[in-house]
Amino acid sequence: MSPTPYLSNSAASEIQAWEALKTLGDAAMAHGGLQGVLQMFVATLTGAEEVARVSEEAGHPDSMTPEVIAQWVTTDYVPGMQQALNATK
Repeated sequence: MSPTPYLSNSAASEIQAWEALKTLGDAAMAHGGLQGVLQMFVATLTGAEEVARVSEEAGHPDSMTPEVIAQWVTTDYVPGMQQALNATK
């Protein structure tokens, strides 16, 4: 695989993850105010750190870490947090 498509895919994944986090942040703000946003921020950092650690232990190169975290944010973290927010409304 050439580096250019990977970078392109990585950038697209990171943009998608950022958009998902912004949407989740808006929902957290509406639901729990600043405290809700701060709790989401801490959970995001803690989860991303764990994902990076597992990725490293799996032998993935460091260059893949942003892509792995972006995919986790988009496919696991944000959907799960949105479901939790909707359940507490």
